[in-house]
Amino acid sequence: MRITTSMMSNKYIKNLNKSANEMNYLNEQVTTGRKFMKGSEDPVSAIKAYKLRREYRSTEMYDTNISDVDSFLTSAETNLMEISNNLETVYTSYLKGVNGTMKLEDREIIGKELENLQNSILTSLNAKFEDRYVFGGTSKDEIPFTLVNGELHFKGINVNTTDSDELDQLKLLSEEVINIDLGLGMTFNGNDLNEDTVFDMSMSGIKFMGYGSYTDGDGNEIPNNLYSLIGKIKEELESPDFSMEKISPYIKEYETQKKEVLVNVTDIGAKTNYLDFLKLRNEDNQFNLNEKILDVEYVDKAEAIVDFKMQEYSYNAALSMGNKILQNSFIDFMR
Repeated sequence: MRITTSMMSNKYIKNLNKSANEMNYLNEQVTTGRKFMKGSEDPVSAIKAYKLRREYRSTEMYDTNISDVDSFLTSAETNLMEISNNLETVYTSYLKGVNGTMKLEDREIIGKELENLQNSILTSLNAKFEDRYVFGGTSKDEIPFTLVNGELHFKGINVNTTDSDELDQLKLLSEEVINIDLGLGMTFNGNDLNEDTVFDMSMSGIKFMGYGSYTDGDGNEIPNNLYSLIGKIKEELESPDFSMEKISPYIKEYETQKKEVLVNVTDIGAKTNYLDFLKLRNEDNQFNLNEKILDVEYVDKAEAIVDFKMQEYSYNAALSMGNKILQNSFIDFMR
């Protein structure tokens, strides 16, 4: 078969275009640093890259959640410490008031101090973080603690109630949880959420303030709620027939109940430390995933430049060869 100039030209141009495309592809790798621009160029690597990037986006979500929860707990701890400090001030104040040398006028002054401390505690109990009440449990917009005719209510229920149904409701409210996924591998047991795989960020104020009441051996109705106990202590201090015997049951219950606040402060501290651990763990995951993404999607710069230069050399060599191929004429073949 006779090889014509046209056949050589077409073959040469086809191979030259192929070499130019390869050089352009390698040039894009050098410029962008990526191994492939479209999934069709390397389907296996593209699938790996998609899975890795999806995992990385999850860690970014966990990072945001951890930061939000940490800020929420910081706010809760600040307000809980304010409540604890006010409770200690209440303790110091009524110790002065129960002094046998105190006159009624002096006890009334202390009673006014206790009333102011009650108001301060109520303000802290209704503190907000962004658009959520800190001690409102799962409720976002409903104010948790309100005063109705001088009686403290939590979400519309009198905290000193003796009604069994209302007590059950308050018990449920004290046990409310807000579970959030922080990268612990959230799983379900059937339809039930595995609580070991989520983080509970709920803070229900009724849990540490206490609720309900009981009658002691002397027939006195003793509230379990700290706010109400302060009110009872105040009333006894301001009473003309004040006696240690009458005020002692309320003081005893108060000192027992206020320990719950310190327990919750400690609990927040433990949660904050756990969040620090989760944050470091998530950062490590992000670093490892980023390393894998770089390995799957991006080329080694030095290697990419060498490959490009070699292809460029081959392309230039092909151009030089083309001068010799294309200069043949019909007369050359006749010879």
